[in-house]
Amino acid sequence: MPRIIRPDLLLTEEGFSLTEIDSVPGGIGITTWLMQQYEKAGHELLGSSAEMLAGFGSVLPPGGAVALADEAADYGGEMRWLVEQLEGGREVVRAEDLHADENRPLYRFFELFDWENLPFLQAFADRKSNIQAPLKAHLEEKLWLALFHTPGLKRAWQSHLRGAQWQRLRKLIPQGWVMEPMDLPPQACLPGLEISTWDELMNFSQRERELVLKVSGFDPLCWGSRGVSIGHDLPQKEWQERISSALADQKRAWILQKFSTTSVIQHLLHTSDGIKEMAGRVRLCPYYFTDTSGKTRLCGCLVTIVPVDKKKIHGMSDGILTVAARE
Repeated sequence: MPRIIRPDLLLTEEGFSLTEIDSVPGGIGITTWLMQQYEKAGHELLGSSAEMLAGFGSVLPPGGAVALADEAADYGGEMRWLVEQLEGGREVVRAEDLHADENRPLYRFFELFDWENLPFLQAFADRKSNIQAPLKAHLEEKLWLALFHTPGLKRAWQSHLRGAQWQRLRKLIPQGWVMEPMDLPPQACLPGLEISTWDELMNFSQRERELVLKVSGFDPLCWGSRGVSIGHDLPQKEWQERISSALADQKRAWILQKFSTTSVIQHLLHTSDGIKEMAGRVRLCPYYFTDTSGKTRLCGCLVTIVPVDKKKIHGMSDGILTVAARE
């Protein structure tokens, strides 16, 4: 299993809403650096920069390398800074240059949809190899978020989870549906949507379209919210076209989720005109590291705050990146 996971949690009036769990997360370096700056200023944080470094160091031992693909080149700066802090002969290498006989520990910084550009991966998949995160494509899909709410799978989920865990995840994960052509009998419907054909979904009013259409995973569209559409932000015709396109897509899996309305908070922002206060919407990204003994711990949390007119919360030039403090 992956030894680093990062949930994406939206902050809402009802609590957290989990939109993704990333097993190859970016932001480890920038989060650690930000934590160092706030620690110098005397703040007590959720986790610590030392724990972040120790956590990543346990995943990538001395002499190991971060295999950084061209697709993820924007993260090169923070990953090089991270291995410089750890020392121990660790380095960042271009994943496209690796060979099949590579035998040192690797931390892969690429999504598995990029496998065709990385010839060394085939040899690694054919043997037990020292690579994190493991080469398991199903762990990089968002599809299970929709499958968690599928009535026919309820007993299967409950058999693997304690009752309290199942109830907690039901509250955390927005209700979702797998987008695939269907032919339901007239007396049946999709729970939560209360429709028996996708044509009914296409004719939803703007208020009814408080839904998110997204690529499940294993595709370049999954980076930076590029494969995400907000239903009530789209004109009716464009909404219909995107639903039709998702249903007809033979290459990708698509899911539909209920839109989570995020809380509005006030946060200080440093600008060229001095310190100002900005109203924004929040995404919390806690980093969990599992050591070689199997113990998992929360080591830090990246906070992204975007202006209130933005419905997609991700890193952007007019947003704020900061870290979480203890109260």
